[in-house]
Amino acid sequence: MVQTVTDSEGGEVQPGEMWGFFSAEYLPDPAAPWGRFGLKSVKQESAVDGDTTVEVTITDKGVEVPLKGTGNGPIAAFCEALASHGVEVRVLDYAEHAMSSGGDAKAAAYLECAIDNQVIWGVGIDPSITTSSLKAIISAVNRAVREK
Repeated sequence: MVQTVTDSEGGEVQPGEMWGFFSAEYLPDPAAPWGRFGLKSVKQESAVDGDTTVEVTITDKGVEVPLKGTGNGPIAAFCEALASHGVEVRVLDYAEHAMSSGGDAKAAAYLECAIDNQVIWGVGIDPSITTSSLKAIISAVNRAVREK
């Protein structure tokens, strides 16, 4: 999208515009929602040196759907939960960082996912690194569905 704007208009993209393009592509916007799926709630239970179980509520076309999955961590458990709903996701790469410091810091997670023979990135931002990771998976799935 940014390349198209700079090609058609010439010149540079300002930081605020860049954030707008980035947000529109990767992040949900309650004022202008896009995408089939949303993440409503997350509950996680982990055993030390054992599996992690997540119970999530997602929205699918606006309808709330409770899901549960188990894996070697919250990301794997979430992928299993989505698979039980017919959405196959494999996480290929993962990166995260804090967007600021302090008690009110937010975490950004970037996940490269394989979805329906596509390799696509998703981004999630949340105070919880776990929730930001799950939001990134939802972002990737929504982008994959949109790309079809």
